[in-house]
Amino acid sequence: MADGGYGPSGYLPERAAKRARKIVLRAPLGLTWIVASVAAAVVVLLLGVVYLVTVAGPPGEPFVAAAEIDDIDPRGSQALTAGGREALVVRGGGAVRAFAHPGGEVAWCEASRRIEAADGRVWEPSGRLVGGEGSSLAPLPAEVHDGTLYLDPTAPGPAPEPRPQDATPACHP
Repeated sequence: MADGGYGPSGYLPERAAKRARKIVLRAPLGLTWIVASVAAAVVVLLLGVVYLVTVAGPPGEPFVAAAEIDDIDPRGSQALTAGGREALVVRGGGAVRAFAHPGGEVAWCEASRRIEAADGRVWEPSGRLVGGEGSSLAPLPAEVHDGTLYLDPTAPGPAPEPRPQDATPACHP
């Protein structure tokens, strides 16, 4: 029953089994375990490479290339047309944000760190209206890949609820 070098397999006295804290392997694993673990590692590595190759590309439909990111002032904003929709892209204030264009003359104001319109409307960087009459800006999904800005003109998100604070434009008096 017992193999001379490895002792009995699978038997512990009842008292020892109650106090056992770990499983002791009593036989060598063999070459098949090494081959199986290497094969599993290779499969995981290949799946990781395939994932990175497919995810690392530009966004697919319905995103459209709108502009080169370097063409947009990093401390300002720019109006663009993407997929037939007017969009306002704001780089000032940090992250790249895109909104459905509200109409009129609209730009980022570095002095107030807000989006301002010539007619007195003022928005926070999130698009929330804080001054003037109107509504908040509807955000558009935006992604930057290899220096190109991609916008999804088909899916403007819900605009934040306006929060009137009687803010006045600092750059458009």
